[in-house]
Amino acid sequence: MAHISTVIQKTGFVYNPGSESHFCNWDPAHVEGPHRTKAIMARLEDPKDNLVKQCQRLPGRSAGFAELKLVHTPELVKDVNHTCSDPGTNDENLKAFSERYNDVYVNTASEECAYDAAGSTISLVAHVFMDKVKNGLAVVRPPGHHASPAESNGFCIFNNVAVAAKYLMDMKNAERILIVDWDVHHGQGTQRTFYDDKRVLYFSIHRYEQGDFWPNLPESNFNYIGEGSGKGYNINVPLNKTGLGDADYLAILYQVLLPVAYEFNPEMVIVSAGYDAAIGCPEGRMNVSPAFYGHFTHALMNLAGGKIAVILEGGYCADSLSEGVACTLEVLLGRPPIPLPALGRPDQSVVDSILNVISVLRDHWKGLVFQDRFDVGVPPSKGMKVHKPEVVFNGPTEPCANEAYCASVLYSASERVDIRHRLAALKSSYDVFRKSKSSLRTCYGYDIGMLDHASGPLVTDVWDTPQRLEWIYDHLKHCGILHACHAVDVLPAGKGKMALFHDSTYAEVLETASDEAFIQTVKFHTDPATDISLRWAADLFASKGSADAIRLAVGCLQSVVDEVLGGKSLNGFAIVRPPGHHAHSNHPAGFCFANNVGIAAKTLIEQRGLKRVLIVDYDVHHGDGVQEAFYDDPRVLYISIHRGLNGTKSKENGGDFYPLGPGKGAKNVGTRAGVGFNINLPWTEKEKTDGDYISAFLQLVMPVAYEFAPEMTLVCCGFDAAAGDKGQMSVSPAGFYLMTRMLKSLAGGRLVLALEGGYKQEVLEQSSEAVMRALMDLPLVKQESLHPSEKAVRDIKSALDIQTTYWTCLQYRVLLEEPSVNPQAPPPNQSQAQASEQGVAGSPPSEESIPSLSELTITG
Repeated sequence: MAHISTVIQKTGFVYNPGSESHFCNWDPAHVEGPHRTKAIMARLEDPKDNLVKQCQRLPGRSAGFAELKLVHTPELVKDVNHTCSDPGTNDENLKAFSERYNDVYVNTASEECAYDAAGSTISLVAHVFMDKVKNGLAVVRPPGHHASPAESNGFCIFNNVAVAAKYLMDMKNAERILIVDWDVHHGQGTQRTFYDDKRVLYFSIHRYEQGDFWPNLPESNFNYIGEGSGKGYNINVPLNKTGLGDADYLAILYQVLLPVAYEFNPEMVIVSAGYDAAIGCPEGRMNVSPAFYGHFTHALMNLAGGKIAVILEGGYCADSLSEGVACTLEVLLGRPPIPLPALGRPDQSVVDSILNVISVLRDHWKGLVFQDRFDVGVPPSKGMKVHKPEVVFNGPTEPCANEAYCASVLYSASERVDIRHRLAALKSSYDVFRKSKSSLRTCYGYDIGMLDHASGPLVTDVWDTPQRLEWIYDHLKHCGILHACHAVDVLPAGKGKMALFHDSTYAEVLETASDEAFIQTVKFHTDPATDISLRWAADLFASKGSADAIRLAVGCLQSVVDEVLGGKSLNGFAIVRPPGHHAHSNHPAGFCFANNVGIAAKTLIEQRGLKRVLIVDYDVHHGDGVQEAFYDDPRVLYISIHRGLNGTKSKENGGDFYPLGPGKGAKNVGTRAGVGFNINLPWTEKEKTDGDYISAFLQLVMPVAYEFAPEMTLVCCGFDAAAGDKGQMSVSPAGFYLMTRMLKSLAGGRLVLALEGGYKQEVLEQSSEAVMRALMDLPLVKQESLHPSEKAVRDIKSALDIQTTYWTCLQYRVLLEEPSVNPQAPPPNQSQAQASEQGVAGSPPSEESIPSLSELTITG
């Protein structure tokens, strides 16, 4: 990995005030009016926190005729031009244009505004793709995603996002573009444009109500997955109820979108960002919180090396629209997503839609294989549900009439009052959180005193050498990371700190014993001649300096935790040894004397007033000491992903990979009040890859974490699962980077990593740099297509089957019947307008309507 530049790229921002000239002459109350962008800009340029000033302002520009023809037919472009620019144009001419299409209006300024919206989208997307800005937001109108190649539609004149994506493919040689459409209406125009093109993965979440919601098309349903080479690259998640919210959208994100997106491995992510699913929007009548859009954006920023461009589409409640856009931009700027309350069970209609989508896509994507196939001749096992995908269309049988007027069903006066109060309360809580985040810096803890802990002559072949810390520290300093971070002041653990986790006798040893006492104690307890009831594990050593090193490790981590908890830093990395997660309440084990992370968690719960702490342990060895301490405590959720077997003992016996015994099995879920708050995922095979670990995060770790809603996340950060290290796994630096990035979305960004294992120099250097890059919001150089192996899927399924009892978000382990539905398409000679009127899926435009590259004159 290269030396980090001292120049951090900014977020690009595009807005043209001229877009406010586009309005409906004959319907001044039209929902898609200039008031939308005025409200957004007033919020983004709020003097108390002017977000736009923190961006790199990019100039808007008009799209060229040739650029528009990359997607649209010359006839459509000329129709817009003739209608808007003819000197004799009047309202009757403009209405006539509107009546030729569906839910579109124009005035004499609309052509220029539409050209500017498309051109500004191209400009932003190109800047991001070419690494001129790190990511970006375009506040443009008119919107675009309903416009098909041959027709304007649904407030949209030209398809801004589709034109920009086609520009990247044809002009910049992009090969994989992910378009995520979270507008509450289906973007049928974008779908039609790329329906047979595998270079574009189009993903839409939209209100459908079995076809009874606009645009009332069968092609908006889950069974329309693309055709030809694009089959499997068109994904619709139809929502068949109103009132759906954050838990429902989160389920779609982690069960469908992200598994496919990581496998697709896009070079660029473009978001058709409509905010009409937000609370208060009369068009969508959904309940997505403004803050959730920040979480959605954050998850997408982990793809394509962070290259993401967010393009405004719909959203018609000014308060939720403006706040939703602000939450999106904050995350693009590197701020943490605003914490969400604990998210519970998704609506059953959403679970059904997710399973329907998986049923038609599982043969196309290796990450959608966590449901078993239903064999008609075999009765399902006890407790296993069977899901039968069904295609239902209750929409109108006749095409929607083209009209020059838009009829919106508004909330009642009392409902609007309730919505305003609800949004005001949310905004107030958001502002409280924002004020608590005075710093976005990353901190680290390190002290050379921890190097003094070394092995003596009685112990050979020791992995936990002092050089481990030196390698990490020297590398991070050399590549410029530490220069850009804050070094916390490290003090040894204070009196009484050890006793928060360890029993009184052992805590006194940890706090007061001398180096010689440690040396003699270890010698006695590891001597084979010692009574077996008093014997400790043989993988312990002590030397002159060990006593101070043990106390410094605990104190160092606590200093980093307090720095983050106090808001002085956003997150941090404690570079400590000896490690801690194997240390038990009354004895050391596995190189570990004091349980560093366990003590930190106890401090947060017992002394700092936190109610929920998440501990994620991805060290290749199970953190048995941490598990033991919190096994009956619902305030701490412990999740461990570790190697379970070495090949000579059964899974039921816990396997023969350290630590021995059954405690690290998936069936160990906690006890008493802590039942369900202990989650183990033991791998039963070696060589687990990034795809396996990321799949575990998508299917299990992140959904459960969002339901738990931690106030701080601690990571037992062992790098011994890295390729080339002692754990015989195959996780790359990119894998550690992505896991860290995902965890940053929790707890308002309060995330602290504490070094555990990892023993090879190159592994430690590259992996520690990767997690620091993730903490600092810096991109990683390389990302690859990720999907789970068959054996990893088996292990994840086993853990899910056990944990489904305890977490309402885990509703997807069912038997899937084979779908008896096939995607449909109109006849090849059918026009887009005809397809829309007849309510069937459209085809891409014919090659005759697309100019060759030699004919194009690209502007800008």
